[in-house]
Amino acid sequence: MTVGELRERVWNALALHRAAAYPTPPHGHHPNFVGARRAAERLMAHPAWARAEVVLAGPDQVLKPLREAALRDGKRLVLPHPDRAGRFLLLDGVPPEALRRVRDAPKYGQPVALEALPVDLVLVGSVAVDPAFGWVGKGYGFPPRRLEVGAPWATLVHPLQLLPELPVPPERRIDLIATPYELLER
Repeated sequence: MTVGELRERVWNALALHRAAAYPTPPHGHHPNFVGARRAAERLMAHPAWARAEVVLAGPDQVLKPLREAALRDGKRLVLPHPDRAGRFLLLDGVPPEALRRVRDAPKYGQPVALEALPVDLVLVGSVAVDPAFGWVGKGYGFPPRRLEVGAPWATLVHPLQLLPELPVPPERRIDLIATPYELLER
């Protein structure tokens, strides 16, 4: 199996079982899914969330509850610039309701060098993960392949995305995997 075939298999399973949420179909995305808010709540109950002051988050719809909670909790939120690859924006003191769409981040955020910030938690979307904390993404966009941040990496997944074992080499390792039913920690 190739990485592309794995992605198609997971996206097709989410669509077939009506587990995908907006935007649909899930193909080509780090999919949003039914139960994502419960998975986010599970992650937010973890001490890594409570300790985090600076959160780097991907732009995926599935991460929206976490981005909103970070702003609501007074955390400093860092987002990738929606139009400039490799650039980042710091949102500090922005009310969650102001950031209705990630595309609005340049209106509220200040350009920031990622290496200048002490990032405490990285939030990424996923296509597939496994209990060995292997991660496969959508193949482009955030996070870039070479992004190295010395903080815990966390993701939200539907149980259909949590495979017993990835049939391909993982693109990276992750530290926290939250589903609507459980939280796995490396």
